[in-house]
Amino acid sequence: MNAITEPVAMIDAPRVIVGLPIEEYHGGPGISKTGLDRINVSPANFYDLTLNPARPPEPERKGQLEGQLAHCAILEPDEFDKRYAVLPADAPRRPTDAQWNAKKPSPESVEAMEWWAAWNKSSAGRTIISHAQRETALRQSEAVRRLPDVAEALAAGVAESSAYWIDAETGVLCRCRPDWVHPVGESGVIQLDVKTFSDASPAEFARQIARKRYHVQDAYYSDGYAAASGKDVLAFIFVAVQDAWPFAASAVMLDPQSQAQGRRDYRRNLSTYAECLASGEWPGFGQGIHLATLPGWAFNDE
Repeated sequence: MNAITEPVAMIDAPRVIVGLPIEEYHGGPGISKTGLDRINVSPANFYDLTLNPARPPEPERKGQLEGQLAHCAILEPDEFDKRYAVLPADAPRRPTDAQWNAKKPSPESVEAMEWWAAWNKSSAGRTIISHAQRETALRQSEAVRRLPDVAEALAAGVAESSAYWIDAETGVLCRCRPDWVHPVGESGVIQLDVKTFSDASPAEFARQIARKRYHVQDAYYSDGYAAASGKDVLAFIFVAVQDAWPFAASAVMLDPQSQAQGRRDYRRNLSTYAECLASGEWPGFGQGIHLATLPGWAFNDE
């Protein structure tokens, strides 16, 4: 795998980059799985959320920080305390602006300001989290490592590498960022992808796969990483872990039929994306009136 040797915006050939900051990855070129999901809604949806100069900043999603904490604790445990700081439960109340600017602050204010000055210095550059958030992430990591096959894969590998490749059929630049890549011999890898849910049972996860198009992710990441690295992706394993007690975890792989559907879906989305890039047209839902029907499960004979 390659260290960063040139700006990501200049990537025009297959490669895997280790150590690329997540902000640079998200702001860089190439179509990602998220982009394919947006295209799947409509090309206009992709344009407005990804390319439109007037688009607002993306809001932080509910549970986004908790997901980041779980990923770090599971995939990069040695980095956890470097990135996050837990505010002590007995921390004094944060001084107000008036207290900081007072000419003669009270002894209690002086003590609090000294404490917070020391805390701000020691926690600089880290995200402040609660004790409960830290404990949740650590318990999730423990649960995942009780899965023997997953623990073996996590014993060696690379977190958050960025893969870029040129799609052979459309000629467009594509990208993906696997959570974890575990080497197998000289020419193979296994990919792990961590998901946090309220219910990590395999049966519920199968439903989530269909709703959130994780089958597309499986196929896109597997094909793409192989094209970017020249290595065979021998398996793509989803690791589902609950976001609350008892933090149960399971490992799930898709069957060949589901993987094939994911491949058909991403190829369709990728073709649409390439056509829109070439034409400069990003159509939406149309301006006519659409006829809708209930889904099959909503009909009955009563």
